[in-house]
Amino acid sequence: MRLLAPVLLLVLTCGPGFADIVRVTGRAAVTNNDTDRAQRFALEDALYLAALEGGADVSGFSMADNGALTGESILLRPNSRILDYTVVSQGPSGHHYEVVIDAYVGTVPALGCAVRPAINLISGNPQIHVGYTAPLWAQEALELAHDATIMGLGATPQIQISARDISLTTVGQSGSKIPAGFDYDTLMAGQTRVEASRSNLIPDTARGLHLSWHATAPGLQATTLTVTLQAKVLDPAAPGRAQQMTTSHVVAVSANTPWRTVNVLARKDAHEVAKSLAESVSAELATWLGSYACAPLQGYLTDAGTGRFRIDLGSRDGLTRQSLAFAEGHGQPWTVFRIVDLSPSQAVLSPMNARRAGAQLAGAKVRFEIGG
Repeated sequence: MRLLAPVLLLVLTCGPGFADIVRVTGRAAVTNNDTDRAQRFALEDALYLAALEGGADVSGFSMADNGALTGESILLRPNSRILDYTVVSQGPSGHHYEVVIDAYVGTVPALGCAVRPAINLISGNPQIHVGYTAPLWAQEALELAHDATIMGLGATPQIQISARDISLTTVGQSGSKIPAGFDYDTLMAGQTRVEASRSNLIPDTARGLHLSWHATAPGLQATTLTVTLQAKVLDPAAPGRAQQMTTSHVVAVSANTPWRTVNVLARKDAHEVAKSLAESVSAELATWLGSYACAPLQGYLTDAGTGRFRIDLGSRDGLTRQSLAFAEGHGQPWTVFRIVDLSPSQAVLSPMNARRAGAQLAGAKVRFEIGG
């Protein structure tokens, strides 16, 4: 009976601790005079060697048969990241093809989203619901708060927002995981779907922002108003990247005095409540949308044909034809992917060296190194 016994786990850290430029040479044999294939494999080999310069995880195991040691195996996986690279020289060398690169490897610097494009949001008409116990001016207050909130988001870095007189009301949602505590910091993925007649209102280069406002009061004479806001980022081009948040605020209203009637007629409370709500909600939405815009560029591969895989990231996220993706864990060997087809919202990837890639790449997690 053959057994596999793990025997070691080491981390080599002889490479750059933060980030540095390294020069390495990759080689690949030229077979059947196919220099294009050898060139691609040599570049992949150079990238692998560059990644090893930044450190590696080494794990090994022994194979035993009826208690007798029959063999040993060692798995070497780079633990650094290739942030950028430049081809210094390339060409045939005997029966091989060589590619020399300068690669910037190490940990990701704190670039934030400086090198990422801003996300384009289209804000549609809001949904506004007012309970029968709420003040008469509550509808107007929420309308004013909505307009002020959208205006305030226009100054948010990495966000380009425009308001349009269109409806983005969702007709169904699966997998909603809204917590009872309305934790707006939690980004929750949902498979939100939009009416077919509405989804084509949002181009592949943009996403929709739908806000739903709800106002309730404990009673007709209450001095407080509870306003709950649900915000959804709709992405018909990549439904898996839809997000939502929910937040709730309690605001004070005028007490039941003779002046309350005057305030209603003068709409004083409506403007004050709208201003208070807009200030608080705009700050929360800005933080949430900022996290959305700066989220790491990573995702899971889906099958797109022989040796090709699709991911819901595209040129609107900052990807170019020269961008490289790297496999992340879950039993996958170190694999570099190149982009073979690119659209605003999706990219089709192919492993640079199919022989080194894992057998089950569909579902594997990959990442791009572009800011963040």
